[in-house]
Amino acid sequence: MFCDEEGETSSHLFLHCNFTFKVWSMVGGWLEINFITPQTLFQHFECWSGEIGKKRLRKGYWLAWHGSVWVIWKARNDRIFNNLTKIPEEIVEDIKVVSWQRALPRLKSPPCLFYEWNWNPKECLLR
Repeated sequence: MFCDEEGETSSHLFLHCNFTFKVWSMVGGWLEINFITPQTLFQHFECWSGEIGKKRLRKGYWLAWHGSVWVIWKARNDRIFNNLTKIPEEIVEDIKVVSWQRALPRLKSPPCLFYEWNWNPKECLLR
C-alpha cells in the first residue's frame, strides 16, 4: 500500500491512490497522452487505445500500460515485504526501462537506444 487514505483495492492501488496518480500522470506526460482517470482498471486500459489511431503505436502504448501496472505492483510489494520505498520518479524510470525492454522486441522495431526511448518513445514506435 502506498498511502493510508483507504483500504487497498485494485482500483485504489492502481488508479486512485495519490501516489499512483502521480505515477500515471508522469507516464502520460512522457507518452504525450492525457485523459481523466476512470473508475476501473479495465476502463483505464481502454483509455490507452481509444484515441490512438496507428496500430503500432497503440500496441506500444499497451505494452507501456502493462509495464506500468507491473512496476507499480512490484513497488507495492517491495514496500510491504522488503520495506523498500521508491518515489514516483523512480517508479516512472523503472516503467521506462521495462517498457523499452518489452516493447521493441515484441513490435520488431528497428533499433532504438534507451536514451531515444526515454526522450521520445512515440518516434521509436513509429520507425
